Amino acid sequence: MFRRPLILAFLLTIVHTCARAQERMIQAGIFRDRQLTQVIVRGTSSPIEVQIDGKPAGQVGSKDAVRISVQGDRLSASSLDRHFPHGRRITFRSTGRGLLRVGTGKPVIERDYPGSITISTANGALLVVNDVALDDYVAGVVQSEAGNHKGVEYYKLQAVSCRTYAITTARRHINEGFNLCDRTHCQVYKGACRLDSIKKAVRATKNLVVVDADIRPIHATFHSNCGGETTNAEDVWSKPESYLVSALDTFCLHEPHAQWRTDMPRTAWLTYLKDSFGLDTMNAATVEAVTSFDPRCRSLYLDGAHPSISLLKVRADLGLNSALFSIRTENGVVILDGRGFGHGVGLCQEGAMHMARLGIPFTDILHHYFAEVHLVDQGAIEFFKDE
Repeated sequence: MFRRPLILAFLLTIVHTCARAQERMIQAGIFRDRQLTQVIVRGTSSPIEVQIDGKPAGQVGSKDAVRISVQGDRLSASSLDRHFPHGRRITFRSTGRGLLRVGTGKPVIERDYPGSITISTANGALLVVNDVALDDYVAGVVQSEAGNHKGVEYYKLQAVSCRTYAITTARRHINEGFNLCDRTHCQVYKGACRLDSIKKAVRATKNLVVVDADIRPIHATFHSNCGGETTNAEDVWSKPESYLVSALDTFCLHEPHAQWRTDMPRTAWLTYLKDSFGLDTMNAATVEAVTSFDPRCRSLYLDGAHPSISLLKVRADLGLNSALFSIRTENGVVILDGRGFGHGVGLCQEGAMHMARLGIPFTDILHHYFAEVHLVDQGAIEFFKDE
């Protein structure tokens, strides 16, 4: 019987030689930010095949489109020159290499998707699911999350992070009929990737995922800007993770979301703290603590305040960019000088982007933000999962 350290060492030597497993598919619930009663589907360059309740129902030319709407507990579908039988489930596939264009009603949105599109009903509305190869999904997520002109090393980093995240959370919406939604609740996904640089990065990292010391895919969390210091997982979400630990980060300090500021009347600030935490506003020492606060590093609570005042709750209540801030008072106004944007756990996107611009390899960036992790092939994880 192999011991776990030996298995891990072996995994690391076969990252690029492991036999490739069959392409994993992801079922992404799309347009999850709206209640859809009608969508239009057409091919971008090739005819599309239509299946209704699992049975072939014909083809639609590339210059035609199919309108789908809810009719009771069934679906109505029609193109310019034909009406399809009503059904409970309609699937569309391109007959060539083209994409499927899905359009919604007001406000009108059209997006192109690889793979197939399946439409059914849920709670009186349309449920639209994109059945897509994992790496096509990853490329789409990287483009949606990272945008243009970020450099191939950053795109590689984001690709392995997004792939790992998709694998670890693939059952998040399973009871709703799909794996992952297309919102920030999972990963932002707006369809097919158009950038060759991202596609190249996804191909270069094909099948690679990030695992911890026990060969388990990690929760590859990320945020916009850590403000110079990431935070421990347990400080935000209660549960610790060995790879999500605080790390200094000087690379993000001069990026767009590195600093923020907000202010409010001193009386409003004290009233909020009294109402929300029971602060004794008649205690001079406590009032001084909550109106003059300058932490040298990340803190969970306002130092010197009684009862304890959670900075995470303050952030949530006031809609602040982060829970990393100092407090000062000027002329009856409380000023919060903050750093960073987001929860601060895991990958700092703006810091990672800066590192990539400096030419730092994506593997080094990965290890800067995630402690004691390894890149391995998906197939290797499946092969050794019983160990």
